[in-house]
Amino acid sequence: MYRNIFKIIACIGMLLTAQACEDKLEIPNPNSLSAEEFFVTQDQAIASVDAIYNSLIIDGTYNRMTPVYNDGRSDEVSSRSPWVFLTGLSSFVVPPTDGATGWAWDAYYIMVLRANYALENIPIIEDIEPELRDRLMGQAYFLRGLAYFNLTNTYDIVPLILEVPEGQEAFYPSNEGITKDMIWDQIQADLELAEASLPVSYDGISGPDNGQVGRATKGAALSMLGKLNLYRERYTEAVDYFRQVIDLGVYSLAPNYADLFSDDPAVEQANPGKIFWAEFTTSTNSELNWGGDPNVNWRQFLAVSPTYAAPGYGFFDFFPTPFLYNEMREERTLDGSLDPRYHATILSYEPEDGYTTAYLDPWPYQPNEYYIKKYTNADNGLANEGANASGINYHIIRYADVLLMYAEALANSGDIAGAAQYVQEVRDRANLADRTAEFAAYSLDQFMEQLAHERVMELAIEGVRWHDIKRWGWLDDPEKLAELRAHDFEFNTYTSGRKWMPIAQGELDLNQNLVGNSANQ
Repeated sequence: MYRNIFKIIACIGMLLTAQACEDKLEIPNPNSLSAEEFFVTQDQAIASVDAIYNSLIIDGTYNRMTPVYNDGRSDEVSSRSPWVFLTGLSSFVVPPTDGATGWAWDAYYIMVLRANYALENIPIIEDIEPELRDRLMGQAYFLRGLAYFNLTNTYDIVPLILEVPEGQEAFYPSNEGITKDMIWDQIQADLELAEASLPVSYDGISGPDNGQVGRATKGAALSMLGKLNLYRERYTEAVDYFRQVIDLGVYSLAPNYADLFSDDPAVEQANPGKIFWAEFTTSTNSELNWGGDPNVNWRQFLAVSPTYAAPGYGFFDFFPTPFLYNEMREERTLDGSLDPRYHATILSYEPEDGYTTAYLDPWPYQPNEYYIKKYTNADNGLANEGANASGINYHIIRYADVLLMYAEALANSGDIAGAAQYVQEVRDRANLADRTAEFAAYSLDQFMEQLAHERVMELAIEGVRWHDIKRWGWLDDPEKLAELRAHDFEFNTYTSGRKWMPIAQGELDLNQNLVGNSANQ
């Protein structure tokens, strides 16, 4: 669906990023229509929602900065970038005066604004199929909920903007008086409305979106509802939502783990474990999709690929920590090999397993050196400028994560034996020994320690470890914080309150109604 998105939405980019100004010349500009002029037809309703999806692939969201914000602050990777922003965020010392602290803020509020335009105006369009209207509204609610989920997990307390701003006062929203529960409740409400309106699949539905892949589904909304409630420690509710995802019967684990990170469209489309993702392409169009108004010349590439690439093949801004390297080599498969998830995550010289190349070249480094492989082009040879055409889709929700989150919710609800089965289901794909009975006999603390390991094995360098560390309270536990410092030297400069990205000082200067978070102090 995303692959043709720019032809659809280029004409409305200006509409969805700013209010239309008075046309003194009385000559209508087709690229800057007012809402009243634009929201008339069914095709325009579709285009307004497609414009929200577009915000998933710009720099502040999944093109680069959302993965970097999360991976950089985890104990899985460290930064050696010449760009001081990257080393600063990774070591928790980036100042609010660095404008890059606000790139995710800007991008997700673009998503919110576009969703608000769609939610306010699609209902007034008369020329639209009722079922299509419901699906479009459901997608807009889902994407707004996703935007606020990421905003609050990055910046803590943020303004809740639920309408298109009208008038000068509305352009300066405040987060003063907003509580975390208010934000969580709004996300819950948006996702519930999305789940009620979205189909399980777009195959076989009636409408122009029939058969389209990449749009939000009922499974995506239920997964996010489960994740939201897990983060809120509402385990019974989380269990129910995750159970509904599993009971849909449409998802399973991809037989080959490495296929999850292929940029071959046929392999990506055949993946039964994808639930929701940001879609990128191998286009070599002239303009890179960093942001701004979308147009037909956008390349739509995944900038994570060159950012994480090994030396000589990209920017090499990050590298795996020794903790991640050792953790992923801890347990061998039933046939005595390294876990196949290791080979999809870390690039290293392993001649006994048949891994002797990097980016299709003979191994160019010392035999004991290792680098990031996941979300890079290490297997297809695209390097340097070629890496700026990486088409690997970025997973936002995938089935293995749902299974592991379900196990966590079950265990914290008192059903450790049931939880153990779902952990083992994920392990089975990696051909690891059956330890179900062992895990079922664990205490809750023991089970959570094991689950932390299993989540690293399955989800390393996918932007989830940092949020796990925060929500499990490890940053406030001296013993756990000491472990993190042993895992990654960058935690030596972590101080209390730095679990959030600071709200950019430029944003605070512009909007006097905003209050900074603990990282601004």
